[in-house]
Amino acid sequence: TSTNRSLIPPSGIRGLNYKQMKYKFLILAIALQSALFAQDSTKTAFSLKEAQDYAIANNVNLKNMQLDVDIAQKKIWETTAIGLPQVKANLGHTYMIDIPVTLLPAQIFNPQAPEGMMIPVKFGTDHNSSAELQLTQLIFSGEYLVGLKASKIYKELSLTQVKKTEDDIKSQVSQTYQLILIAQARNKILEQNIESTQKIYDDMQAMYQAGFVQQTDADQLKITLSRLKNGLSTATSQIELAKNLLKFQIGLPLNQPIELTESLDNIHSQFNFDNIYNQEFNLTSNIDYKMFDVQENLQKLNLQREKSTLLPTISAFYSHKQSMQSNDFEVFSGGIWYKSNLVGLNVSIPIFGSGQKLSKISQAKISLDKVKNGKLMLQDNLDIGYIRAKSDFKTAFDTYQVEKENKDLSYKIFENAQTRLKNGTMSTLDFNQAQMQYIGTEDAYFQALSRLLDAKINLEKLLNQH
Repeated sequence: TSTNRSLIPPSGIRGLNYKQMKYKFLILAIALQSALFAQDSTKTAFSLKEAQDYAIANNVNLKNMQLDVDIAQKKIWETTAIGLPQVKANLGHTYMIDIPVTLLPAQIFNPQAPEGMMIPVKFGTDHNSSAELQLTQLIFSGEYLVGLKASKIYKELSLTQVKKTEDDIKSQVSQTYQLILIAQARNKILEQNIESTQKIYDDMQAMYQAGFVQQTDADQLKITLSRLKNGLSTATSQIELAKNLLKFQIGLPLNQPIELTESLDNIHSQFNFDNIYNQEFNLTSNIDYKMFDVQENLQKLNLQREKSTLLPTISAFYSHKQSMQSNDFEVFSGGIWYKSNLVGLNVSIPIFGSGQKLSKISQAKISLDKVKNGKLMLQDNLDIGYIRAKSDFKTAFDTYQVEKENKDLSYKIFENAQTRLKNGTMSTLDFNQAQMQYIGTEDAYFQALSRLLDAKINLEKLLNQH
């Protein structure tokens, strides 16, 4: 390729039209948040994989999800501990300001007392202390067994959500990274185009001074050169806009410079069309399907839990208790303590609840049916989505091949036009037409390449190839 091969495509003059509004709005929305999410770092150069790894390591939302995994792990132990021995101690002391009075028949103490006569008697002591140690052990509980399974599946759901978020982050970073590379490639073409057009303009000015061409011929080139320079400024701004988006996505401060170490050709050459296109779609490996699968298992356990409430709950207990009664406070001064021990079994059997539990079981069944229906709908959507993504990838690849050929051909035509213009055998009007044709094919080529890379990302996401 000649070093003079360069003319800015229309998007270089107008900006990155087809994605500009999407990214511009997002950058404006996140600019005020950058100070909160900014993290100290000295790294400024990133390959695509390094950018993805950095984003995963610094994404705040992902960090919270990973904390949810830790919480789920703790929840497993919390649920497990319910079925383990439980020990507690109870300490108590009561001071009777006024000992309760009980009326007893006077004849108990004096047989000669009149019939019906009652005398007041106080039973008890002023100070009463007790110390008790209780041990309980759950023997059987349907809700406990189901809850233990549910806590483990909840952790699995948390891990699946982390994986899905990681995949989404990788896709977003990849799209933005490639957008920047495409914009930089366009920018480079624009710079080369300005250089070659400037040279032609200078030659045209010299020819005008010598009387070989008219001033209007040079003026037309000056207008083109001015448009190209303005386009360069716009394109540079769009690159900075996309870079700021990438910084936000990976968790890099917006005021820190960033450099992309991979080239567009390198990324483009890393994938093989046939390998991706002919990859068999495995529904069970899709992350969205996995999440629905876990949710279905959770709902099944919820149904089991509601059914388990109809089963009895069995627990055993042991209690050791010591008590002391005295008219003086002798807790720490050698009072007499009386002990008692007991062991027992508790069996709680639900008999009648006015249909409340049956209603909850019915609701759980309905909720499970809804999840199953949603899973079937998702399966259909994923199958259709795969067919569409595969078709989009094939169409994008074919379009890219055609636009690449058109670009190469139009460049040859433009090179010839440049030579003819210098030789004076082509008017500036015809040259501008050849120039605009080349500009259009360059723009179509870059847009086709962008669509191809996006289609590749979408298909790989469905295939779980991140």
